[in-house]
Amino acid sequence: MGINLIADLLAPTLGPISGHIASQRDTRGPELLDDSGTVVRRILSFGDPRVDVGAMLMRSLVWHTAERVGDGGATCAVLARAIYMDALRMIAGGINFRDLEQGIKAALEAVCANLAENAMPVVSEDELSEVAYTVVRNRSLAGMLGEMSHLLGAEAKVNVQKYVAPYLEREYHAGANFGAEIASYLLYTDAARKQAVQTDCAVALVASNLAEAEDVIPLMEAALASGAKSLVIVANNFKDAALHVIVTNEKAEKKKLSVLAAKIKPVGEERRYALEDMGLLTGATVLGQGFTPSPRRAVPEHLGKALRVEVDNGQFRLLPERQRLIDAQPEVEIIRQRLASMPQNDEGRPLLMGRLASLSGGMGTLKVGAIGKLEREVLSENAERAFKVLSTAQLTGVVPGGGAALLHARAALKEVKFDGDARYGVQLIHDALAAPLRQILVNAHVPAPGVIISRVQEAGPGAVYDVLEERVGNAMECGVLDVAGVVEIVLRTAVSTALMALSTDTIVYHKKPQQALEP
Repeated sequence: MGINLIADLLAPTLGPISGHIASQRDTRGPELLDDSGTVVRRILSFGDPRVDVGAMLMRSLVWHTAERVGDGGATCAVLARAIYMDALRMIAGGINFRDLEQGIKAALEAVCANLAENAMPVVSEDELSEVAYTVVRNRSLAGMLGEMSHLLGAEAKVNVQKYVAPYLEREYHAGANFGAEIASYLLYTDAARKQAVQTDCAVALVASNLAEAEDVIPLMEAALASGAKSLVIVANNFKDAALHVIVTNEKAEKKKLSVLAAKIKPVGEERRYALEDMGLLTGATVLGQGFTPSPRRAVPEHLGKALRVEVDNGQFRLLPERQRLIDAQPEVEIIRQRLASMPQNDEGRPLLMGRLASLSGGMGTLKVGAIGKLEREVLSENAERAFKVLSTAQLTGVVPGGGAALLHARAALKEVKFDGDARYGVQLIHDALAAPLRQILVNAHVPAPGVIISRVQEAGPGAVYDVLEERVGNAMECGVLDVAGVVEIVLRTAVSTALMALSTDTIVYHKKPQQALEP
C-alpha cells in the first residue's frame, strides 16, 4: 500500500502538463512542489508501520535518484510501481519468483543496451539548453545553464549564489577553485571590491599555522631568490606576529616583493587534498607536513608558480601554467576511475567531484535571485538539479523524451528469449516500459492514451508525442528529450527496488529506530 501511495502522489507531476503537490509547512502556509525529491523529503510517516515500510522504500528510491542525477524521481516511482504490481500478480498466479527475476534482469540489460546504442550525442549549446529546459521550465535560465555547461564541460564546478532581488547572471573563472579567504583586509589589492589579485607569482603552500616572523621571512627570501616579484602564501592560519611581517611589507613604500596571504578553509582530509592539488597545479612543495621541510627551511625549489591568483568572497582561484594542467592528467584519470567504481550515494563523491573540477580547469558562478524566499529556493534547487542532468547528458547523450525512449526500447526485447516462467519477466518489463508515457498522457488529459502509445511506437525510434502541440513528431525537432544516462539509472533503480520489495519476506520493526536526515 505504501508503494502505491508514493507512486500516486508523484505521478501527477510527470510531463509538461502536470500538477503540483501542496505541502503544509506548520504556520507558514502551504508550498506548491513539483520536484519529486523535495516532495518525499517532506514525508516522515503515514502513521502505520505496515504502510510506512513500502512508502519509505519508495521514498529512498526517489530521494537517491534525485541526488544522483538531479531528475527522474517521479518516473522511477511510476516504473517501480508498475513492475512491482505486475510481478505481484504473476507470483500470486503461481509463477516462480526466481525465474521471473531472471527474465526481468535479462530484459533490463537488453533495454539499457538499446538506450546506449540509440543515444544521440549532445554537442551544441542549444541542445544543452533544451535539456536544461526540461528541468527548470524557464527559457532564460535554461539558456544560461546550457551556455555554462557547454563552455565549462561535463565535469565543471559551478557555484549557485542566491540574491534577494530578481537577478540572473553568470561569471566564468579560469583555473582551479578552492575554499580560502584573505588573511587580512589590509592585503586587498582592490579594497572596494574586497578582492586581491596577484599575477605571475610564486606560490608557497604550508600545511600548518604560521605563527612567528621566522615562519614567513624564509618564504619571502626564497621568492626573491627565485626572481619573483610577487608571492602568494597559503597556510592553515596566520598568527599576529607572522601577519604583521606581511602587512608591514605591503605598506612599505619601496617593497621588493608583493605578498598575498590566504587561509585555507576546508578541514581534515579535504584540506589535505586541497593543498596537494594546489601543489600539483603550481609545482610547490607542501611544507610543514612532517615529512617535508618546515617553512623556516624554505628554499626557492620549494615554491611553485601561477599565472594568476584571485582571492575574494571566500574563494581562492588559481590559474596554473598550461604544462601543469597537462602534468595533472594522470591524477585526473585516477579520480575518474575512482568515481566510476564508487556508489552514487558514497559520502566521498562530492570531494572527488570537486577535485576533478579543480584539476580539469574551468569554473563558474551562477547568480539567481527573486524577491520571494520560496521562489529563490526553487530557482537555486532547479539550477543545481539541471547541472547534474547536463553533466550526465554530455557524458551519455540524449534519447527521445517523455517516456518515448523506453517505449522504443521494447524492440530490444524481441531478442531476449526464454522458456518457462522467465519469459513472463520479459513480458513484465515490456508492459512496464509504457507506464511513464501513459502517465504523462493521463496528466495532460489526452483521450485514448493506448492509441497514442501505439502511434508513437509505430512512428519509429526517433518519435515522441509532443503534449503541448498534441502531435507525434521527431524528438529533436520537438525539443522533447531525455538524458540517456538518467533514463538508464531510473530504470535500473526502479527494477532493483521492485525486486527488493518482492523478495523481502520479513520486516523487523525497531522499538527505538535510529533517526537519520537521509533515508
